[in-house]
Amino acid sequence: MTPADDVSAVARAASALLGAELGDPTDLGGSARSTVLRCRRGSGTVVVKQFGGHDDGGYAREVAGLTLLGRTPDLIARDDAQRLLVMTDLGDPPTLADLLLGDDRAAAWTGAASWARELGRLAGDGRARVHDAGALRGEQPWVILDDLTRGAERLADLVPGGDTAGLLAEARRVARRFEDADRAVLAPSDACPDNAVLRPDGWWFLDLEGTVVQPPAFVAAYTMLPFATCWCVFDPPAGLTDTLLAEFTTGLEQTAPGLLAGLDWHREVATACAGYVLAMTGWLLDSTLAGREHVGPPGRSPSYRQLMTSRWRWAAVNLRPVTPVLAGTCAAAARWASSTWGSEAESAGYPAFAG
Repeated sequence: MTPADDVSAVARAASALLGAELGDPTDLGGSARSTVLRCRRGSGTVVVKQFGGHDDGGYAREVAGLTLLGRTPDLIARDDAQRLLVMTDLGDPPTLADLLLGDDRAAAWTGAASWARELGRLAGDGRARVHDAGALRGEQPWVILDDLTRGAERLADLVPGGDTAGLLAEARRVARRFEDADRAVLAPSDACPDNAVLRPDGWWFLDLEGTVVQPPAFVAAYTMLPFATCWCVFDPPAGLTDTLLAEFTTGLEQTAPGLLAGLDWHREVATACAGYVLAMTGWLLDSTLAGREHVGPPGRSPSYRQLMTSRWRWAAVNLRPVTPVLAGTCAAAARWASSTWGSEAESAGYPAFAG
């Protein structure tokens, strides 16, 4: 939680920005990158978000998302010097994570399917926002090859006889797919289940500091993998990810007709998933080896070993047609994890689909 003095200071700064006093600031939690508050404004409430001193571009990305993408909070005011935002408050409706970790199978399935279609629509709408994004924040693309290279090297070192050269070659090929600007869209790069809320009029998207210009397949990877960079990673029931990808594709084609013409779409999305498996390996391996217990909220998220082993097993089964070296290496890594960590490497299913 944010210290009380810092909460008060952020609320005062937002009050000065609006020219009206905000009351009852409540810390909404979140990451160490920013402070997020709900504050009373007149008879209603607003959300205030201030990025910290080590902001890596998240503030500019969030401004782009709030300004250019639909189904997001309205940006009421901003102070670029203080990296401070005031936006409308969407309240406390359930997130997709709440549905998946709940006990209502039908609500979780239909909610996830409608979320995927709305995410596809959002990405399709973002096709027309690419130029505006660059003009608004100065496009700072994700240098994906650096993260994929690190993941490939770490993964190869983990297993006996790891094929570093082969993994690096596949990493370069995936990175080239990410750099394809011909079909790029503006969309969040972290469309996690806890970053979407289900209101009476459908899904809305929050925490837009990952908004980037990217090929649509990298957005769709969140439906196939699923949830590529999120903590909310458990084993999906049979058929769910096929449904999610189909719904996403329908939504994308509704708002960007013809965007996928001539593509082997399933192969493109699988290739994007390979990129996320490599990137996540590089990002999370140290915490995985150290045995950290919770990727996300305690009691709601898997351990690092469960999440990472689950990703390696998924890659071993699903990625042989697109990245055979990565698939084989992930199979070896999953076997190593199982023999080394035993039950610590075993994942579970989403609670909503238990039984």
